[in-house]
Order: sequence, then C-alpha cells, then structure tokens
Amino acid sequence: MAESKSFIQYLDQIVVALINIIAGLVIHSFIIGVNVIDWWKGRSVTPVDHIVTSLGISRMCTHCAAALYLFADAVFLSSRDSYVTMNIIGTVYALFMFVNVGLTSLLSVVLCLKISNFHSRLFLYLRGMIVHRTVYFIGATVLLSAANCFIPLFAITEDGTYNKTMATLSRDCSNILSIYNVAVGFFIPAIFYYISSVLLFTSLYHHTAKMKMSRNLSINLETYYSVMKSVFVNFIYNTIQNND
Repeated sequence: MAESKSFIQYLDQIVVALINIIAGLVIHSFIIGVNVIDWWKGRSVTPVDHIVTSLGISRMCTHCAAALYLFADAVFLSSRDSYVTMNIIGTVYALFMFVNVGLTSLLSVVLCLKISNFHSRLFLYLRGMIVHRTVYFIGATVLLSAANCFIPLFAITEDGTYNKTMATLSRDCSNILSIYNVAVGFFIPAIFYYISSVLLFTSLYHHTAKMKMSRNLSINLETYYSVMKSVFVNFIYNTIQNND
C-alpha cells in the first residue's frame, strides 16, 4: 500500500516530464527536420546549421533521459538494486546536459564571430579558425563532456576498493572531482557564452547607432533590433536557468 502511494506521488512528476518531452521532441524534431530537408535540396551547410542540429539532437536526448530517470525512480523506489540503474541514467542525463551547455556556448561564440563587426587581428584569426572548424569543435565538446561524466565513475569504482583508512582521502578526491566537473562542464562554457553574448550585443548596438546617425532611410534596422532582443532574452533565460 505504501509503495502504491509512493508511486502515485511520482505520477504527477512523470506526467509533467512526459508533457515536456513531447513538446521538446516536437520543437527540436521540427528544427532538425527543416535542416535535413534543406541539406537534401542541396543548400549549403553553414556552421550555425551544424551546431543547431547537434544541439537539437542533444536536447531531445536530455528530455528522454530526464523522463526515464523519473520513471525509473518511481518504479525502483523501494528496490535495493536500483542504485546502478539510477547511476547509469543519471550519468547519461549529465552527459547530455554538459553537451547542451557546451554547444550553447559554441553557438554563441560562432554567432558573435560571424555577426560582429570587430576588425582586430585576434578577432579575425578566431573567426577563421573556429567558424571553419565547427564540426571539430562539436566533436571536441561531446568528447570533453563524456570524459567529464565518466571520470567520476572510475573514481567511484576505485573508492569501493579502498579500506576505511582511505575514507578521508576518498572524500577529498570526490570533492576535487565535483569542482572539476562544475568548472569544466558549466563554469568555463558559461564564461565563453557571457563574453561572446556581451560582445555581440555591444557590436550590434554600436552598428545600429552609427546607421541611425547616418540617417540612411534605405537601411532597415528592424532586423538588427530583432537580433539584439533575441540575444538579450537568451542571455537572461540562460542566466536564470544556470542559477536554478
């Protein structure tokens, strides 16, 4: 009776997760489908298309892993054998979360390099290096995220072989690994995201200000304003999401 009540308590969370996963699958599958259809029609593939498609696939996998975790947590609520299963699902979820953060940061950097009108040598060098090697950076993001997830698993396995006299050392290693995971998985990508977003918004602001001062009526500034609003809204959304 207690198990059935516990399962019912998790039922509302499972329903919410299923609604989120269905909405996420529909939105991201639409974006991916549009890009794939355009590629089949012979349209040139841009670096932004690569990142957006990869980010859409990763977010779809994140929704699936989150729903699976809630379902498994409800089913194996009182099972002693659920530890390994929940760890595996949690690791897969963390992997795609790290990939999402990394790809979001990469997308922001690429957009900043392509749209901003800075003309310094460093900026032009980064534009040529990163924009034309986007596929390699996507692969590096996935590999780095996988390493960031699997290193703690090896540490946990090794901790099981230690005796009690090594308990303190094991806790210290776990704390170091936690700091490493947060730094590599979230903090460093967040720095690149915020810097590139601020630079992009600043560049667009100064560019629109110059065009307004020139009073060239043939230039439509609505497109620039739309991009600036999009950058600002995404900046606020990602800031709130990271704080949560």
